[in-house]
Amino acid sequence: MENKKSSEEKKERVELIGNFFFSFFLTTFIIISVSMVGLMISGFTLLNVETGSMQPELPVNSLIFVQRVDPEEISQGDIITFVLNENGVLATHRVREVNSASRTFITKGDANNTADAPVMWDNVVGKVRFKIPKIGGLFEKITSVKNRPVVIAIIACLVVGMFVSDEMVKKKRSNKTDEADDKL
Repeated sequence: MENKKSSEEKKERVELIGNFFFSFFLTTFIIISVSMVGLMISGFTLLNVETGSMQPELPVNSLIFVQRVDPEEISQGDIITFVLNENGVLATHRVREVNSASRTFITKGDANNTADAPVMWDNVVGKVRFKIPKIGGLFEKITSVKNRPVVIAIIACLVVGMFVSDEMVKKKRSNKTDEADDKL
C-alpha cells in the first residue's frame, strides 16, 4: 500500500513538472508570436544579419528591427536596409551621404573599404531601430519558408498536447471524485 502511494506521488510530481514546462513553453511561444505580429503591424521588419559588412555595430546573426520610414527622415549616420539589386537581395549599411536632389543615398558597410552604388529612395526598406545579437540565425531558421511545415507541426503538437493534457487532468479529477464517493 505504501509503495503504491509513493509511486502515485512520484507520478503526480512528474506530471506536474511536465505540465509546468509545457505551459511555460506554450505561453512563451504565444507571447513571442503576438509580439512579432504587433511589430509587423507597427511597420517593423525583423531580419537576420548574414554578413560581417557592418561589424562591430551589427555582428553576424544579430536580429535587427527595421522600421519603415519616409526616406526624407533618414540622415547621414543612420543605418538603413535597402534592396541592393534586381534580385531583391537586401543590404543593411550606414548612410554616408544624402542627396535630396537625386533622391539617393550613398551607403557603406562599416567594415567595407568602398561605398556602395547610390541607393534610390524607393529601394529603402527602412531604418534599423535596434538589434539583438546572436538570435538572428535562430529567428531565420524558425521563419524560413522551407522550415514552415516543421514549425506548423510543432505548433499543432503543442495545441493538441494542451487539449490532451487538459482532458487528462479533468479525467483524473473525475476519477478522484468517484473514488471519494465510493469510500463514503
